[in-house]
Amino acid sequence: MSVAALCSMACSKNDDVPTVADIAGTYEGYTLASCAYFENSCSAGEVITVTENADGTAAVAFTSDSWGEFSISSAVMSRNGDVYTLSGSGRTQMGMGGNTSSYDCMFTATIDSDGNARMKFEVAAVMGGMTIEFATGDAPADLLLAGTYDGYTSAGCAYFENRYTDGESLTMTAAGDGTLSLAFESASWGRFEVASVDIARDGNIYTLTGNGSVAMGMGGATSSYDFTLTGSVNASRDDYSFKFEVPAVMGGLTITLFPGSAPSESEK
Repeated sequence: MSVAALCSMACSKNDDVPTVADIAGTYEGYTLASCAYFENSCSAGEVITVTENADGTAAVAFTSDSWGEFSISSAVMSRNGDVYTLSGSGRTQMGMGGNTSSYDCMFTATIDSDGNARMKFEVAAVMGGMTIEFATGDAPADLLLAGTYDGYTSAGCAYFENRYTDGESLTMTAAGDGTLSLAFESASWGRFEVASVDIARDGNIYTLTGNGSVAMGMGGATSSYDFTLTGSVNASRDDYSFKFEVPAVMGGLTITLFPGSAPSESEK
């Protein structure tokens, strides 16, 4: 939260008269979106702004690349000890493919004196009832990275290199306990599964490691081989690579998934 907002909180504590100025500021964090068709779809780098109106109510503005634009013009504030609450209603502009529509939304929030905030936007008319929950801080890595990653694979071994396959995808699933599992099924290379993916973070980049076994073969006969996984995903999930290394196959087989389409002949 902004320094100005923290300073205003300290001044208000001395006066002991709660106002929206106590919590006005910019809040940075992440959102979890749920509806009738999915739950806990996570987006990082979200920003919500709270400002004070002349009548003592709060104006809340939230623009999300993932979910649209939300505006709560007159949220009512109350305080209980060191916890502030906001509630109100407003409008949101949401849509797909460049087409947007306006919907009613309900808003609630709790903000403590340290600037930690949790806010909720509820849009009853979208996808069977959509709820977007915001929290300050870093997004949980398992929820942020869970999802499907589409792209192409590049395969190489002792006998060939840069063998491309379009239309590949893998899925990472959050177990609910902070861990991720991974499944990659390829018509060309078999099914790779990692029961528990280890995650490390360096700034905006998440590094993934793990291991498992894959059934591979030809002519209907398959054998199981050990493999290792290394991967890298950015917080926006639009730049990633997943490398599967199978040392016992064809002098050492490496298959890497990248976003987008395979390079053309002129790009190779």
